Amino acid sequence: MIVGEATTTVAVPPSEVFEFVLDLKRYREADRKIGRVGPMQRTGDSGTVRFSGRIKGLPGPAGTYPFTVSASRLQFGSPIAGPARWFLDFEGTFDCVVTAAGTVVTHREAFDFKKPWRWLAEPLLRQWLETDTAEEMVRFKTLVERDNEAS
Repeated sequence: MIVGEATTTVAVPPSEVFEFVLDLKRYREADRKIGRVGPMQRTGDSGTVRFSGRIKGLPGPAGTYPFTVSASRLQFGSPIAGPARWFLDFEGTFDCVVTAAGTVVTHREAFDFKKPWRWLAEPLLRQWLETDTAEEMVRFKTLVERDNEAS
């Protein structure tokens, strides 16, 4: 398993953090691991979204990923449909804590590649994921705060 995790503080409430992230066509400006974005289905606090991944700029397989949202957390799970489900298990989270300084957002992505890809993918992608997630959160902060100022 490889993990990338980063934290930033933003000047928007958790609900705006989650709505921004769930707009994957917009969020992929921050997360360059998101390729083509397909349909989203949402009922209340849960749903699914179809998208393809990108690893080091190369296109990856598409999958349909479930998600749930609460007052303080957005969580994406492993693909339940599409070719991506044959390649990896996945968990992505955005945890928010409201403080006097703003909303502290901790984003974590964990990829567990299935055999036979694990032996090659994990050593090659471990450092890249750590760096990419940290850079993603810098872009995220700029974008989510800019969107908030514009509204």
